[in-house]
Formats: sequence, C-alpha cells, structure tokens
Amino acid sequence: QIDIVDLSVPALPLLVDSIEFDSVGFINSVAIYNDIIAVAVAAPVIQDSGFVSFWGTDGTFLNRLTVGALPDMVTFNHAGTQLIAACEGEPNADYSVDPNGGVAIIEISGPIEDLTVADVTVLNFSAFDGDVIALKEAGVRIFGPGSSVAQDLEPEYVTVMDDDQLAYVTLQENNAIAVVNIATKEIVEIRPLGTIDHSLFGYGLDASNSTSGINIANFPIHGFFMPDAISHLSVGGTNYLFTANEGDSRDYDGYSEEERVRDLDLDSAAFPDRDYIQNSLLLGRLKTTTANGDTDGDGDFDEIY
Repeated sequence: QIDIVDLSVPALPLLVDSIEFDSVGFINSVAIYNDIIAVAVAAPVIQDSGFVSFWGTDGTFLNRLTVGALPDMVTFNHAGTQLIAACEGEPNADYSVDPNGGVAIIEISGPIEDLTVADVTVLNFSAFDGDVIALKEAGVRIFGPGSSVAQDLEPEYVTVMDDDQLAYVTLQENNAIAVVNIATKEIVEIRPLGTIDHSLFGYGLDASNSTSGINIANFPIHGFFMPDAISHLSVGGTNYLFTANEGDSRDYDGYSEEERVRDLDLDSAAFPDRDYIQNSLLLGRLKTTTANGDTDGDGDFDEIY
C-alpha cells in the first residue's frame, strides 16, 4: 500500500489515506509532481506488461496506463510534462521467458484523467541487437542464456538532466548506463562502466566472511560496478552522475552466474598460487561470476570477476 501522510505540522504527522495495491500487482516506485502521485506497478506475473498508476495526493484515483514489463522506477521530468519509467524486463525463474527491458515515456499535456495509450511510448533496445559483439567487446555484459540485447538489458533507475533533454538509465546486471533522448524519444547510447582492479593499491577489499576483524588487502580480481540508483549534479558547468552500485548478480533456478572462488577452475598459468588464494580465509568464499573471465575459451578461468 501507499500511505499519504500530512506533515504540515511535523510534530503531529497525520495519516490522510492509504491506497491498497494487493490485488493489482507489486509497487516498486513512487514519484510526485505537485498534487499528482505516479506509481510503478509490476503485473502479478512480472514478465507481463506493468502499469503506471496515477493518483491525487488526496488519495483519489486518476488513471492507469500500461507500460513495459516490471516498471522498476518512475520519475517526472522537471517541467512535469513527461513521466519516465525504467522497465526492467526481468526473466522468470527458469529463464524460459525474458521480456524486453525498456524505458517508457508518458507525455502529460493535459489532465491526467485524459491520458490514453496514445500518450505512452515504450522504447526498447532492439536497435542494438545487431551490435551484440561490439557491446560485449566494449564491456557491456550481455550474457542471459538465449537472450537478445533487447531482452538482456535490464533498466533499473532514471535520472533526468536539468534541461529535460536527456535521461540516464542504469542497466545494473549489464554494468552499463543507457543515454536516452527523452525529447526525441530514442535510446542513443549504451555506455559500459568497466571494472575496478582490486590488485591496485587503494582498491583493496575484505574478501572473506570467514575471518575475524577487518582484513582489507589487494587481490587479483576485477569488480563490476553494476549500479542501481542514479542521480546527477552540475558543478561549475560540468555534469556528474552519481550511482549507488549494488553489485547484484543473476541467480535464477534456470541460470546462475554465481560461483565461489574456491569452486572455480582457475588457469594454472594465470594463477600459479591458485591453491593458496582459493583458501576460504583469502578468496575462497568470495562470490564471482562465471559469465566473465574465461578469456581464451578453454573452460577454465584466466581472470576473476
């Protein structure tokens, strides 16, 4: 449910209304512009198309519009003339259904009650399907079994730049950010984020939950950013993006990329000390991805990600 609380007297918060959503799906995000509430609602079967539900801040239902699968986050542009939703398009448990990830843009040119399906544009990444090799070589993670680029990319969160021209959308599992021109309604770029080299001084980490105390050290591993939330700030005329890097992984019944270092078949030439570093007190307990690291395709791992 969504609770609407009157904070006009901060010391005496007053519950105005509660909006129940149990029967229609799962709430993922809420955005407010003036007296309008927009809610991202995933369908009961999250691979189906989800919704953006509009309400007044007094709890009055205004409208509901269909968007892409699993709308994960919604935000208004600064002018209040568009609502943008990141539609994650997450696969089902056995990975037999993987809907397209997308970005929905709802034009708001009049009363919310008058909006129709004609005001909704759902962008997907199908235009990039032919670029899968180039994207992978650039560092974008495209690795879902049997999935196209459009299916594999999973938008999480959106930030809209101050001029309402561009939006940046995190693609968490793909370790990338999409650049969307919301004025022309097109996805213009997919930017890989690269990795952190944890062998370099200043980039150490505590890699074991089997030791006591804090044990930050350098190890021959690469860490992905894999951002969830994103925001921006302009400083001295330069725009900066800020991301909360969750480092999530794909772990489903039908496919999992997770493997602990102790269970990896490490290449003996790349890791001559593999028996040592695979000890649980060092890297053995660290969860890694099997989707990256076999650089020569021979079945063992030449790098640890």
